[in-house]
Amino acid sequence: MAAYQKVTHMLYPDTSVTLALFANVESCKNLRKCVMEGTVEAALLKTAMIVDSFQVLVAANKAIHLYHTKSMMTKNVHSEILYCLSPSKNISESFRSFGAADGETSVFVAIVNDAEDRTLKKVTNILGREPDSLDLTSTLSDKKLIAKTYRLTDDELSTFSLLDTLVSRVAAKEIITAGKGQS
Repeated sequence: MAAYQKVTHMLYPDTSVTLALFANVESCKNLRKCVMEGTVEAALLKTAMIVDSFQVLVAANKAIHLYHTKSMMTKNVHSEILYCLSPSKNISESFRSFGAADGETSVFVAIVNDAEDRTLKKVTNILGREPDSLDLTSTLSDKKLIAKTYRLTDDELSTFSLLDTLVSRVAAKEIITAGKGQS
């Protein structure tokens, strides 16, 4: 599989999502600083919480749709991707659970509308390495942490694959969390 993937949104063909995985990095501190300062526009995701690039693609597609319909809960489409991945309606909790921390040694990056891969090239330069194969994503995930965060039951996991369960949760977040307040 390619080191990174670029996908055009089906409903909004002028919008694309670039997905890339960086494993064995020294730290995410400089990259996070650039994102926080706004010099790099990307979602930096904790690899322990990602089982497959499709999980991120579903969240990114949802975030792009919410952006276009002016229904986002967060300030920009990249932070909305983090929020969409989370089972929580609490934005801060979503960022803590799914955002890459300074000390992380791997990071999954999602970039919206990186037409000429300029942002991906910035990320590559900051991290000092090329993206790794997206096939490595599942090897970096922490399935126990994921099950705990999403409150997955043994019945769910014995009936459906972990990826199918997570994608369903991302797609149906508003329905699942309806009436649960800020949980």
